[in-house]
Amino acid sequence: MKYAHEVIDLLAPYPGRQFRMADIVRYVAPNAQGADRQRVRNGVLRVLESLADNGSVAVEPAAYRGGFATYAWQKVPHELSHKCHEKCHNIGRALAP
Repeated sequence: MKYAHEVIDLLAPYPGRQFRMADIVRYVAPNAQGADRQRVRNGVLRVLESLADNGSVAVEPAAYRGGFATYAWQKVPHELSHKCHEKCHNIGRALAP
């Protein structure tokens, strides 16, 4: 995917923050206009759909006709738990109390 790296660079550092499509396209190609902007938008949309299918991105559809959808990087489960060391399986040993 052509714009995957740029989209992930924008969304991943801010898990849970919602971005509009226009913000993402502006980040990926700030000087694109007209048909070029539409091509970038279609490429970004493909990346976002793929990430949403994967479970990495949450998509909130437009609330009303003419509104805009928002896209947010999903928080991983161990970021949601404050006691990650009790439940997380990422380490090979038990932590000392």
